Formats: sequence, structure tokens, C-alpha cells
Amino acid sequence: MDAPQAFPYPIAPRTLKKWNEKFLARSDLGNGTIRFAFTYYGSTCNNGGTPFSAVLHADIAIQGASPVVESAWIEIPADQREAASKMCAAPGEGPEDAGPFFEALAAPADFIGRTLDETILEDRPQNFAGCFCGKPHVNQKWTVALSTMRFALTEGP
Repeated sequence: MDAPQAFPYPIAPRTLKKWNEKFLARSDLGNGTIRFAFTYYGSTCNNGGTPFSAVLHADIAIQGASPVVESAWIEIPADQREAASKMCAAPGEGPEDAGPFFEALAAPADFIGRTLDETILEDRPQNFAGCFCGKPHVNQKWTVALSTMRFALTEGP
């Protein structure tokens, strides 16, 4: 019998191991679902690259061969909104004007209901800048977070 094929992560497994240990929190919701929170440290795309953090949340249902994403959203914590409001996609001059931008990030992700594996491996535009200013930027952050979550489920502690 052949050994099972390793999952083709788009990120090096040793990096995922590190991110799992440093940036990922998880809690069991008690119904076969695990809630993950991945803390992402990025920077704005303008104003000299102002650092900020965001939390990518996902509820992953453990069912069948591949877990399913039940819910997923991005949170810019209140104490990070001043810095995050400097992204070029955030309108206005500060966090009070950037509310619609933050609300759009907090909306349910477009891959809810799909398996974790197919979502991670989907070929979609990605941008590796540290901001969340466009769909390719957001896609890349989700690839990072979901890959780390999958690693935690299958290979982590």
C-alpha cells in the first residue's frame, strides 16, 4: 500500500508549524466545530507602512474527509483601527471614517460552506502586500490563515 500523499500546502510546512505555535488560537465549540483565530501582523500600503494587526476568524466543522468552513470573518481590533485606517482602501482621515471598510472585512467570507482543502488550493489572484486593500490582498491573508488552521488540525499539537 502506498503512503498517503502529503497535502500540497502553498506555504512551507515548517512555516505553518511556526505560525501555528505563535499566531493561532483555537477553541472547541463542542459540536464538532473548532473556532480558530489567526492573528496577522501587517502594515499599511501607504504612509510609510504603518504596522497593525488583524484577526482572521474561522469556524471549521470537522466532518468527512475534509473539514468544512462554517463561518469566516476578519476583525480589525479596536486598538488597531487607528493604524489600519491608514490603508489606501479605507476612506477618510481616521477610524471614524473607515467604518465601512472595517465592516466589509468583517462580512462573511465568500468561501463559507466549502471544504478547507478546496478553499486553500483554489487558484485565485493574490497580492502579498501587508494590507487588506483589495480582494487579492484579502485572498492571500486567507490562504495563510486557512493553511495554518489546516496544519493545526492535521499535523499540529
